[in-house]
Amino acid sequence: MDKIGVVIKSTSIYHYIFKPFRGVDLDVGSFVATEIDGIRVVSRVTAIRHRNATADPRLIAQLDEEATVREVKETLGIEEALFYTEAKAAILGARLGGRIYRPQKPVKPFTYVYKTTTEELKQFFAPPQEGTYITVGHIKGTDIPAYINAERLVTHHCAILASTGAGKSWLAGVIIERLALLDVPIIVVDPHGEYSAMSVPATEEGRAVAERVRIYVAGKVDVSPQDEAFARRYGRQRTYTRVGVNPRSIPLRTLEKLLDMLYTLTDAQKRILEEGWQAATSYGEKQPLTTVEELIREILDGGRHAAPPGYAGEMAMRGLEGRLRSLFYSSPIFLTKYGDTYQGEPIKLVDPAAYLTTPAVHIFDISGLEGLDQQIFLTVLLDQLYRTATKRRNLATLIVIEEAHNYAPAASTALAKTHIAKIAREGRKFGLGLCLITQRPARLDQDVASQAMTQIFKRMINPHDLKYVATVAEHLDDPRPLRTLDETEAVVTGLSVPAPLLITVDKRWTNHGGTTPTLKR
Repeated sequence: MDKIGVVIKSTSIYHYIFKPFRGVDLDVGSFVATEIDGIRVVSRVTAIRHRNATADPRLIAQLDEEATVREVKETLGIEEALFYTEAKAAILGARLGGRIYRPQKPVKPFTYVYKTTTEELKQFFAPPQEGTYITVGHIKGTDIPAYINAERLVTHHCAILASTGAGKSWLAGVIIERLALLDVPIIVVDPHGEYSAMSVPATEEGRAVAERVRIYVAGKVDVSPQDEAFARRYGRQRTYTRVGVNPRSIPLRTLEKLLDMLYTLTDAQKRILEEGWQAATSYGEKQPLTTVEELIREILDGGRHAAPPGYAGEMAMRGLEGRLRSLFYSSPIFLTKYGDTYQGEPIKLVDPAAYLTTPAVHIFDISGLEGLDQQIFLTVLLDQLYRTATKRRNLATLIVIEEAHNYAPAASTALAKTHIAKIAREGRKFGLGLCLITQRPARLDQDVASQAMTQIFKRMINPHDLKYVATVAEHLDDPRPLRTLDETEAVVTGLSVPAPLLITVDKRWTNHGGTTPTLKR
């Protein structure tokens, strides 16, 4: 075993400082080993710095001229005698009995530090025999695959956090591709229309993934610009199914909040709506699709007894009727009648049971919707997915939400936030997992983010986001190195990996639709 240094300071059970021997070549990210109670423990170098060995302030004060510096060097000897190198290493653990053991005591000073072998690292990072794993890249600086526990990644939620342009969507695509071949239903909420590119294979492996891609366009919106851009880029037409929402499927509290936010509701109108909604949606598990006029009539008839007597009651009823009609006819996501179409295209009802039981990549392109309509659609979709999953007829499913900070913001309310939080807290019991993707981690609701048991960090620059990362990331007390990651690198921490991993992300099997346009045409 090659000795490459010695421990000079033990800062905690998670880190230690060691002095490499002269001539030893180390980089940040290198793996080393030491011993704790006779157990060989693998560590990763997280920082390297040169310390001044001539740190007497009286001497430093004289180093303001080149001639003086040259004289000091000649007097004290070789240049290397004027400084020494320190390295900080994060303790990853030891592989014992197929599991990762993390010592609960610090390493002793003057313990030797050793060079690790490729075989040792392969054994350390190898997945246990039990469980289902995917690989999304390689341990940086090695050819060792980065194994991620697929079951924990899906059912215990995950988050991909990075600055814009750092490769979040690329990495999300890699994860989706690998999970798709495990026959996992994946539901992607796509606010930019970029995931449709996954229907075009880029490699031989990508053909099997592309065959599993199902694209849905939400609402009565014109997506011809997206279709034309897709055709220009990939030389084929984009195929999709247009879907809409049955007005009867919107949750009552969401409907009440919407009407009050858009038009304001009086107390009398709220009482009429609550009573009438119960009567109009009393059909059981599957609500029928009728015309909007039939639905409004059922609401008003069912809530009439809750209206004030006389003229005030009539005014409240008429006011509520107008508000309901305005909402259901003005929002493009609602079907207003059976057999509804848009530009000659039939519109199908959202079918949560099909999405949760069909192993495919279900991509919901909501890029044509305004922000509020996106919120309404996502609210109804998540509510129906959750309700269906509680009946335990579904497969374990991953729900990927791009720009998650817009739908579950930290400092403000959003219609979809309650339903995202509900799945984050309770979805695991019913086989529903979330993958939250955001370029502003500090703006994502912390209660929601805290439920993500696997966190993947890419390049991050904003100081507020870096401060947030320092409070939530496992063994990442100094997030500043995230500033230097390139688009191909990521740090994976949490429940689905045996130890925090610095990885180089694999290539995509299908096409990536989030490429930044270039200046040249």
